[in-house]
Amino acid sequence: MSYIILDILKTSIYISIPIILIALLKDKILSKYTYKLNYIIGILITLRMVFISNIEVYLPFEFLITQNNTTLKSVYYINNENSSSLDYVKILFVIWMFGFVYVISKNIYKQIIFWRKIRNITYEIADYNIINSLEEEKKALNIKRGIDVFKVDGLSSPALINILSSKIIIPNKDYDKKQLKWIFRHELNHFKRKDNLLKLLLMIACAIHWFNPSIKILKAYFNEQCELSCDEKVLKKSNENDIKEYALVLVDTLRYKNTLKSTMLYSQFNSNQINLIKRRVEGMMNFKKRKKGILITICVCTISALSVISFNAESKENLVYANQSSSHEENTQTETNNETTSEHSNISGPSDSRKIITDEEIRKNFENADKSNMKDVMEFYQDRKYADLTQEEVDYALDFLFTGKCKKVLIGYDSATSINLDHLYKDNN
Repeated sequence: MSYIILDILKTSIYISIPIILIALLKDKILSKYTYKLNYIIGILITLRMVFISNIEVYLPFEFLITQNNTTLKSVYYINNENSSSLDYVKILFVIWMFGFVYVISKNIYKQIIFWRKIRNITYEIADYNIINSLEEEKKALNIKRGIDVFKVDGLSSPALINILSSKIIIPNKDYDKKQLKWIFRHELNHFKRKDNLLKLLLMIACAIHWFNPSIKILKAYFNEQCELSCDEKVLKKSNENDIKEYALVLVDTLRYKNTLKSTMLYSQFNSNQINLIKRRVEGMMNFKKRKKGILITICVCTISALSVISFNAESKENLVYANQSSSHEENTQTETNNETTSEHSNISGPSDSRKIITDEEIRKNFENADKSNMKDVMEFYQDRKYADLTQEEVDYALDFLFTGKCKKVLIGYDSATSINLDHLYKDNN
């Protein structure tokens, strides 16, 4: 399990590239496109942060299978073992785990404190105008699920809270019908788009990559585009007067001070951030001037999907590890060639092109090897797992073992192969 940290580090480097590009291109290029496109980009990066390991897809195309494979004949003296030379990986894993648990615990604590606070200052609404306005907007958006609305003291702006049992909370003040229409339309669009669930995924992704400083850029970008794209959705078919009404409701919330700290599972009508409010009001006046970027959306989605998929050629043979016997292979070997009755192992690949390495060849290699230059251990491909290596890469590493250049090879960061020289020469005697 500790080797998962290497996948996390690799993924963190990958996602840093698009985040840095966002920071550089946000105002000059991305601002020309709809907020919906910008929000989709933020969501895709978040999802990629969660997928720290690729999804393997096997293709049944024989021409993709490596042809230069090796069968090791009579390799009862081969030992596969877990490498113990990478203790620093375990140390990194422990450090990462402490940070991950801390970030998750901190967010859970904030959520619990928030729930406890609003529980004592929440008032059930019996006002017909408020309930009727909510039902009208639910009907307009084709939302049939029951959503409760409450008034809360100390709240500056309406908000949608929770994921499973979503609720709308509004400040404990009077609203007219027009204000209620825009408030509920905004919060119900958050509900319909599952924004609180997406914010939960963002929180988990940020916890996984807590050590990466670029996630602060992503969080700010994600939350900003979430609100801007929601405004864009609400005002999609609105006229100029509707836009003015909506902007006034947004600005009106600035008069009130918020005494409740927001959490990750919280979509607020107004965050009281002056710069964001300014951008939202400016954005309302420029919705029609923005490009949809449909082709860019398709390309970004395709690249994101491919980035989590690892294509491999499908092998029809079972992988048999050293020190394990395969009765099927032993029977086949006995019928076709009675040279040996010892165990053997195959490294996956087509059998018709395998190179045979006999005991005698390996002994000869070690007898002719320069003992003074023979390494005890050699490391290969320590940035990847053994299962992710191609057969050529494995063969290349094994050549150093079977040609007497070393006694042990570490192939990938999770596997080691060595030769029991005592057993080897004992058989010769």
